[in-house]
Amino acid sequence: MAAQSESHKQMESIPRLDGTNYCQWSFCITAGLQTLDLWLVTGAVTPLYQVRPIAANITAPTAKEHARAAAWVSANKRSIGFMSGAMEKAIARRVQDTAEAAAGAGMQVTAQHWWDQASTLYNITTPATIYRIFVQIWEWRMSSNKLSQGQLDHLLILYNQLEAEGQMLLTLTRVMTLLAALPKDWQQLVTHQVLNQPTVANITWTVVVAAIGNHWDGLQAHKKQPHPQRVNKLSAVQHKGPNQTLQQQTAPYQGSLLKAPQKKGKGKACARGA
Repeated sequence: MAAQSESHKQMESIPRLDGTNYCQWSFCITAGLQTLDLWLVTGAVTPLYQVRPIAANITAPTAKEHARAAAWVSANKRSIGFMSGAMEKAIARRVQDTAEAAAGAGMQVTAQHWWDQASTLYNITTPATIYRIFVQIWEWRMSSNKLSQGQLDHLLILYNQLEAEGQMLLTLTRVMTLLAALPKDWQQLVTHQVLNQPTVANITWTVVVAAIGNHWDGLQAHKKQPHPQRVNKLSAVQHKGPNQTLQQQTAPYQGSLLKAPQKKGKGKACARGA
């Protein structure tokens, strides 16, 4: 059950072979087969390739020899199933037919037959394949919300696919493509650090990746720093009475010098009484 679970997990990251994407497919499925410990019975070259163990006495194999042969048969079957599951149905049927023909009548079809026939049939470099990889490279953009290394690995896979097709990009082209794909709010700081190199020859992939890593680390450190709470001082001041006008605020203080207003008629009554 654990082996099946791991196989399904690896299958999720492998594109299906459709007849036009062999290089991408082979790169990804090789990694999957290696993870599942199936590569040595599939596409490994001599002397690494593991052939089916043969008992010293075919008519009376020992228990150990029988166990080794059973383990190889199981691995071979799992490898074929893994590869066929990563192919379109029509592609898988064609590879199976050619693998059986290559093995010969009455002979066991091995995972190596499947691997070799898939390569023979579909490992063909076409202008459309090169164009498709180039488009993926030019459209690739780095996200500012994810760890940079995983994203850089994806771009390297595209570069490796192009190289597998016999097409190499210059180092300067690779790094400039990477710089142009950075988030806009990263470009000024990272590009300034990279272009500060003394010569063009010093602008390497390692230098650019280090600059991106330093910028990412700085952003993460800034997020972890505690930020002091901002106090709204105006809200803590208690205002009494209505707000004064500018004229009232700037007028000289008179206080007790102002006479209290007299009530009407009171002054005249005092005069008459006198």
